[in-house]
Amino acid sequence: MKSLAFIPFLLLPGCFGGERAETGQCPAGETCSPLTPRGLEFVGADLTDELDLAGPSPTAIGGTQDVQLKYDPTEGHFIPLDLAFTADDDGGNGVKIDHTAGSVVTLRGAASRTNYLRIEDASTGELFDRKLVTGAAIDSVKLVVDSLEVVPDNYDVAFLAGDVQVGVALLGAVQEGSGPTEERLVDQSMVLSLAGATQRAWDRIEVPSATAGTYSLAVTAGDRPTANLELYVVDHIDNLVTDASNPSTITPNGAATICFDGLASGRYVAGLSWHFLVNNVDTAGLGNCVGTPAHATGTVTIVGSADGISATTTVTVGTARTLVPAPRAVRQRPSLAGDRAAM
Repeated sequence: MKSLAFIPFLLLPGCFGGERAETGQCPAGETCSPLTPRGLEFVGADLTDELDLAGPSPTAIGGTQDVQLKYDPTEGHFIPLDLAFTADDDGGNGVKIDHTAGSVVTLRGAASRTNYLRIEDASTGELFDRKLVTGAAIDSVKLVVDSLEVVPDNYDVAFLAGDVQVGVALLGAVQEGSGPTEERLVDQSMVLSLAGATQRAWDRIEVPSATAGTYSLAVTAGDRPTANLELYVVDHIDNLVTDASNPSTITPNGAATICFDGLASGRYVAGLSWHFLVNNVDTAGLGNCVGTPAHATGTVTIVGSADGISATTTVTVGTARTLVPAPRAVRQRPSLAGDRAAM
């Protein structure tokens, strides 16, 4: 018997609307077009290790990002914007318009600032919708896992030998209401170079038939000089542990997400094949995590196995409400919606 236990992070919503889309109202001081009564969606670049999208993410200074414009003409679903429009960057203090093609506006990061991307009716100048977009400087570059695995923040990453998929994350400080916060940045013109490898997406490279060893990956992004990152490939793990963020108790008839970490020389190893037993029942997981079924009382025992090594953890069904920590590899970013689209 094999069951797929509920995993909470599968259901995270994404929101793409501009200001009109979020509020259902025309922004104060604006004259809005009746052609987009539900506003617009502003769909930015996806990130290789993100499950959902609620961007656009900030654009790296010197880098680019394509933003797909969509609207809902029938109150049924959003489609690519097929109305004549003009795009304005409101001075482009943080992000400038590089060019437009069809329903896609390509942005270029200019400075660590925020400004509006305004989409207007080409005939009347009335507002279709607007969205705050942000530019930011790249502070650091790191390798990430191109999968739905939950990688602990305190581990560096290695990859299992074979056909290796490697994600590259650009990070920078973004000014928000409470101060600067480190966020993922986008540069869809980023170039990833490694002998024998192929760049499959703007932030992902594939290394076919990689054998154990250390490789040098060259990353050219934004206005920074090329960075050379060390890519570690291993052919086995030497330890397997339960993740430190796992809960020890759950509420009666509640559920939890339990994760395991396969390690090689202290590095988290991506790309392992995982097997889980939940109370001795073979249970399908997602990456290195598995969900627990609902129990009214007692305990739940979970065994995670990979590469011939196993680890076991037990969760107690408690009497008080216990918050289940959200997986760290998936986060919800600021909404893409304009003022009207979210309604």
